[in-house]
Amino acid sequence: MAFKKEEIQFEDGIPFAMYETNAKQVMIHSHDCLEINLILKGNGYYLIENRTYHIHENDLFIINNAEHHMAIHDGNLTMLVVVFAPEFVLNGPAEYEFLNSFFQRGMSFSNMVAEDCPFYDRLRSHLEQMAAEYTGREAGWELMVKSNLLMFLGYLNRYCLSSRDTRPDSMQLQGYSRIRSVIEYIHGHFDRELTLEELAEQAAMGKSYFSSYFTCTMKMRVFDYIEQVRVNHAAVLLKTTSDSILEIALQSGFHSSAYFNRVFKKIWKMTPSAYRKSKDRTNLQK
Repeated sequence: MAFKKEEIQFEDGIPFAMYETNAKQVMIHSHDCLEINLILKGNGYYLIENRTYHIHENDLFIINNAEHHMAIHDGNLTMLVVVFAPEFVLNGPAEYEFLNSFFQRGMSFSNMVAEDCPFYDRLRSHLEQMAAEYTGREAGWELMVKSNLLMFLGYLNRYCLSSRDTRPDSMQLQGYSRIRSVIEYIHGHFDRELTLEELAEQAAMGKSYFSSYFTCTMKMRVFDYIEQVRVNHAAVLLKTTSDSILEIALQSGFHSSAYFNRVFKKIWKMTPSAYRKSKDRTNLQK
């Protein structure tokens, strides 16, 4: 059977998307992001790596960015799909645990969360609130989406800890653990120049190996991640202070306002001054 690696193209300035689909899948595939599925109606089978699950209405599925999968059905299956990049929930090292449910693979692990899960009502409620915010696009919807996703992941982790063998034998989870010290270092020193050499030293790796390892684990280059952290900090200052654009650029680790403007526009799709004047983009993207 053929395999396909799909790259999700996110919009709206955040690495997150939601949609409903009843399309038939013709190829087993994987994504470069994490995925949550809620079965809205219909039935069928889900092939996820070497496991086969019967699909029933109201089932939840969680799929990580390494698992090949394919839903098999007769065209009457409708599912709500949530896809997001890991960095959307990684504001700092403490948030790593939010992703445990995607990367822990103990002997009793299941990709499926059935309706009889004791936390099911809460999980579904947060998914529905995410969908309402994502569709409604009212002021601050991005922050509400992220807040509900974090709550969903928190309850999902609680369910996993209470009902499964959760030994973290995943290579991906080990990957996050190995660069955790680097993430902490970046968040503590983003306001000054950072070099590949000092970051690699924090991870006790050679520069070339560290650069590849970070990209493979985080699905983005290390200096792109640093830019995200700096822009997030700058966005807060733009909304909460009257400091000049240049002052905010320097406080956030950018060496010039021109460079700051270019990076900020690349990530936010608007200039820093336009963001400061905007009323509906008060959240931070991750």
